[in-house]
Amino acid sequence: MHPKFFPSTHFISILIFLLSHHFPISIRCEDSPYVKCNFPVQCNDEVGKIEYPFWVDGYQPDYCGHPAFKLDCMGFKVTIEMMYRKYDVININYEAQILTIARVNEFFIKDIFCPEQNATMDSTLFKYTSNTQNATLFYKCPSGFEHPATSDFFCLKYGAPEHAFFVVNTSLATELVSVCGAGVVVPVLATAAQGFMNHSLAFYQVLNEGFEVKWTVEEGQCESCAESGGRCGYNLSLSQPSCYCPDKPYSTSCPTLKAPPPIAPAPTALNSPKSKAVRLKSSACEMRELGVYRVNESIIQVQ
Repeated sequence: MHPKFFPSTHFISILIFLLSHHFPISIRCEDSPYVKCNFPVQCNDEVGKIEYPFWVDGYQPDYCGHPAFKLDCMGFKVTIEMMYRKYDVININYEAQILTIARVNEFFIKDIFCPEQNATMDSTLFKYTSNTQNATLFYKCPSGFEHPATSDFFCLKYGAPEHAFFVVNTSLATELVSVCGAGVVVPVLATAAQGFMNHSLAFYQVLNEGFEVKWTVEEGQCESCAESGGRCGYNLSLSQPSCYCPDKPYSTSCPTLKAPPPIAPAPTALNSPKSKAVRLKSSACEMRELGVYRVNESIIQVQ
């Protein structure tokens, strides 16, 4: 005769716990770049949803975008740093890969600060579009100088007022070098420059409209990744683009998916008064279904 086995209450409790809980064999869903880079972020209505190659510092992991395309949300303003200089982001056209930007903190705050250096771009990342031309600011024109095709104003240079002249006609700017010395080159929209010449725009309006650059990194690479159901990102260790897929990252695109990829929730403005931050205990997979968005370690949920 064999002795009968009667499981203890403690053993039964452990068995029920094991059977009722799911223990993943791979990385946790909320730790997956595929999930983390799937939450759209929006700083303001003008710029709209932020997509690759851009990413928002403090609100998205750095691997969700190219390291040179980091954006900062300051209140309702969006800025980007290029060649150690900050620019306001006015518009992003993802289809044409065109970024419209304007210099930060040089014009139209409390005082007008004189730009002291020519604008420069990293030619490996950006190039000016055909709708961008150079305007010139001259600071050393002789006393009593006047010209109908220029606009003069005062700006601050080393804390002191400086008399400056704004010129959008490139031929005239070349001529004035012999009279006013070397100027500071400022890129502007060609359409805005034309408005200045026909007197429909003032010089500060021309500068406020900014200028256009076309980004040249990973042209077409993200499209193949997105079409395969992946999420575009950047491998910081290898310094190359990456395609984040449900199972793991791939170089260019995901293998054929057995099920359609999850639909990303509609973006919510980070500064929207209609949103409030709430901390949820749900996993990132559940968050995607609830329509909530990770902001650092907090969550923003549309109410």
